[in-house]
Amino acid sequence: MKILHIIPRWIGGGPERHIIELARQDQLTNANVNRRALVLDRPLSAPLLVKARRFGLVLVSSPWAEAMEAEIDAADIVEITYWNHPLLLELLACSLPPARVIIRSAVAGHTIPQVLFPELTFYPDVWQLSAPQGYGAPHIERSHSWVEFLPALAEIDRLENFRFRKHDGIRAAYLGSLTPSKIHPLFPEIVAMLDGNIKVDIVGDGDEVSTGNLRRRFDELGVSEKVIFHGHVENIAEVLATADIFIYPLNPESYATSEKALQEAMWLGLAPVMMTGTAAAGWIASGKTGLVASDPQGFADSVNLLAREEKLRIEIGSAARKFARDRFDPGVNAKTNQEIYERLISMPKRTRAPLQSQDWTVAEKFCNSLGLDRVSFIHRLEQAGNASPESNFMLLKSEGGLMHYRNHYPSDLDLPNWISVLTKAVE
Repeated sequence: MKILHIIPRWIGGGPERHIIELARQDQLTNANVNRRALVLDRPLSAPLLVKARRFGLVLVSSPWAEAMEAEIDAADIVEITYWNHPLLLELLACSLPPARVIIRSAVAGHTIPQVLFPELTFYPDVWQLSAPQGYGAPHIERSHSWVEFLPALAEIDRLENFRFRKHDGIRAAYLGSLTPSKIHPLFPEIVAMLDGNIKVDIVGDGDEVSTGNLRRRFDELGVSEKVIFHGHVENIAEVLATADIFIYPLNPESYATSEKALQEAMWLGLAPVMMTGTAAAGWIASGKTGLVASDPQGFADSVNLLAREEKLRIEIGSAARKFARDRFDPGVNAKTNQEIYERLISMPKRTRAPLQSQDWTVAEKFCNSLGLDRVSFIHRLEQAGNASPESNFMLLKSEGGLMHYRNHYPSDLDLPNWISVLTKAVE
């Protein structure tokens, strides 16, 4: 069975690691699957390129149009990893060869700019939504005839032989990106509200500006001594071995779905704390498999409660571990994925209409990617002063946002004007 993955980039995030884990599971089960991946944008992560090759996954980087058509034509199934990216939408605006298509959404799909816009609904034969059911894009759940809810596969193998280590005090661990599009803007303020015996391990990296801003804010609040920055760590078991609580304060506008960091922490039996507003929080039954707060103060109170109440912390951690083993087992989920392939391959390939017109302007393409027309988007810009700072930031600077499209289409005249309007609102 020939599976062709199409993914916007290959730089080390969860969607890329999901595909690699699928390939690893193929080897473990001797599945008769040949996987190739078209990577539309550069650069490529060298470590992930090597890891892909180790499991027989072939990457085709920045392919020409003719090469993409040939790859699609040769595949039994085309699996598109979707998030708003100009190169991916350019591809979907083309007349492509007949194919059996899965769209695996790497985003929840309900927050700008990472929207699963209505025209996408009937493009694939199968939708795979990585957010929990009831979170994200209700029009797809309601309208499409074949929707699967399947969390992304985590690399649980890197947690083998894990053992907790004794340590002084209480340690809370955050694992993830430090960019503003991921982490809650009031994360330093949350840390400042934690009890004095709680240390916070921050595992992950971000751009120099984002990391510098975080460090500076911790200094201003006088809590730098409570925080340990570990940077990017591949061997996360080493850091989590001294954790008591897993904290995951995401940006409320985050498009997070089945976060691997959350899966891995719950798998180990760490009690997680999150905030409402993101689809990823839907994996937690608050009070049972974790605590979900409604605001930063409630988040800090939840962490403090778990720090003080060891019995509660152990009970929730144990329940989180059981849930993770039931829902996040990569072997079980890979088997489900294979069953989807086997059902789909019995169906004929079909052609599908391009998602966007080749005659559209860049501005029209961008607005359509948000599920809006030009007039509606301009109205959204005019109301930017009333929108949350997080929402404006995501629209301006996150992947799929105005600056991303401007960088891809530098000669367009509308995008710089819109960026100027939104920048003033953010300031």
